[in-house]
Amino acid sequence: MLDQFQVCDLPLLDVVLALESTPLRDVRVALEPSECRCVLVLEGSGGFRGLVMRDTVLRHAARLSDMRVGMLPMLGVVELAPSALLIDAARAVATAGVGALVSRVAEWTDPQVMLRDEMLNLTDWAPLLDRRARRQALEARPHATSAHAMPATPPGARKTPPTIDL
Repeated sequence: MLDQFQVCDLPLLDVVLALESTPLRDVRVALEPSECRCVLVLEGSGGFRGLVMRDTVLRHAARLSDMRVGMLPMLGVVELAPSALLIDAARAVATAGVGALVSRVAEWTDPQVMLRDEMLNLTDWAPLLDRRARRQALEARPHATSAHAMPATPPGARKTPPTIDL
């Protein structure tokens, strides 16, 4: 059944993006007003270094505000294309040390994540079935591209906060 779905069918989560050298106080400022559950830490070169959970950032930021976010314990991440099959994504996140899947709906969109535990323990298939049906309907229409027609987040959802640059 997993081979019938793609990564873009998953209910991906928005994240706060932060360079690994960003102080925790700045990450906390971006994280607190949002509903994001995690911070995607970027290397200076632009690659993904890892993922830090919201509660970890907030807990450490209270005491160590000058500490860099890159010094916190991180979950590993694996990046996959939105068109990757869900069965391949499940194999990728099952790898030791990987805590989340990262994907972009299009090159110009912010990355979003699916936490490993949530992906491997997925019980509600309704959102996947709905998104797959919409994707297949768009693919069936000539001149329609999924990147333009299917938003990265559901309509009315909060958009990803901006990347923190210093």
